[in-house]
Amino acid sequence: MPPESYWPTRSLCSVFQHRAVCDQMFPWRRRNVRLRPGRIVSATFTLAVGLVVGWGGTVMYNGMKSGDPDRMGAGLKQLFTDSQESEVANVASKRATSTDPVRASFEFYTVLPDVERVVSVEETMPQPQLSKEPVKQSVKNQDSDGYYMLQVGSYSKQSIAEKMKENLAITGFEPAIQRVNIQGQGQLFRVQVGPFMTMGSLEKANRKLEQMGFKTLWLKVSKRP
Repeated sequence: MPPESYWPTRSLCSVFQHRAVCDQMFPWRRRNVRLRPGRIVSATFTLAVGLVVGWGGTVMYNGMKSGDPDRMGAGLKQLFTDSQESEVANVASKRATSTDPVRASFEFYTVLPDVERVVSVEETMPQPQLSKEPVKQSVKNQDSDGYYMLQVGSYSKQSIAEKMKENLAITGFEPAIQRVNIQGQGQLFRVQVGPFMTMGSLEKANRKLEQMGFKTLWLKVSKRP
């Protein structure tokens, strides 16, 4: 307990000149007040722990900043760096996975189209190249069940069909126009080439039409009993 004659206490009490005020400011002046030794030890221990923790943190921080692998704290820096790099790599891989589209390869093998499409504009008609040699249709190995036709186009306007017929006739084919009524589409004008009695003659004519830019529809017409 500090003595009552301790000079800071004595000088302050001489200023206030009031014992009650001095007793409130300096509790040890009162005879019934005692400082507990446990409180002093607890405060000292807390201060010591704080100093040790602060010193350790300073040493580790300096070790991380120095870059020396032998100093304390260098391992923590490497650990933090590795974890950050792994997180960045994981985020990049997730972004790449989410942004890359799933690519699927499909192969289609078709001989005859299943749906007939109506061409209502004139610009889709390719201009055929002139050919002096007419297409000779073979009569050998004829199919007794019927014959084949190549449909070059199906149009909603007769004028377009007539123009297509003229272009095909110039190249040596013998085209014809077939008028049909289809539910939901109305009246259509089909431009067809044929007839072909064998599959070989059909394929030969089809190859020539493909070279001219046409995509044909293969038809087989059966004979009536």
